[in-house]
Amino acid sequence: MHTLIVGPRHVGKSTLIRRVLEEIGRPVFGFETKKEDSLATEEKGSPVYIYDAGKERVQTAENLVGHCKNKCFGTMKETFDRYAPKLMGPVPEGHIVLLDEIGFMESESEAFCGAVMHLLDGDAPVIAAVKDKDFPFLEAVRSHPNCKCFYIDEENRNELFPEVLAFVKEQLKEK
Repeated sequence: MHTLIVGPRHVGKSTLIRRVLEEIGRPVFGFETKKEDSLATEEKGSPVYIYDAGKERVQTAENLVGHCKNKCFGTMKETFDRYAPKLMGPVPEGHIVLLDEIGFMESESEAFCGAVMHLLDGDAPVIAAVKDKDFPFLEAVRSHPNCKCFYIDEENRNELFPEVLAFVKEQLKEK
């Protein structure tokens, strides 16, 4: 079973995942998306980039997935389309697949959505942050039969860590 941390913005999904991964100590494969508020402009807002998990974060036109201004997103679908083949390749032995985060911006790219579902269909262990929005792609991810959802909110985020860690450790034993 794969591990999905589901919740709204700024509740601690990525922080929880980072804590689990630090405890597990395995290398990661996959991606991290990050809104870079320090690079915001008045015209476009904050740029959002997709980065290879576990590697240095470098901002280029090739990994810019969109902009966020006043909670409104402009998505560059072609960046997700270009990134999808990276997720379709083999997962290196001993790695955990990190998908941080799966949201509505990605849903505009059929190729990217297909790559995510391919990983969820597979045997390599996945840990993912998933938005709790009502989009068909996000609903398909959350209801995937190979996944267990852990719902995080401001009230349970500190107590959730040991439960998620125990679940991930148990899944890794079975692999």
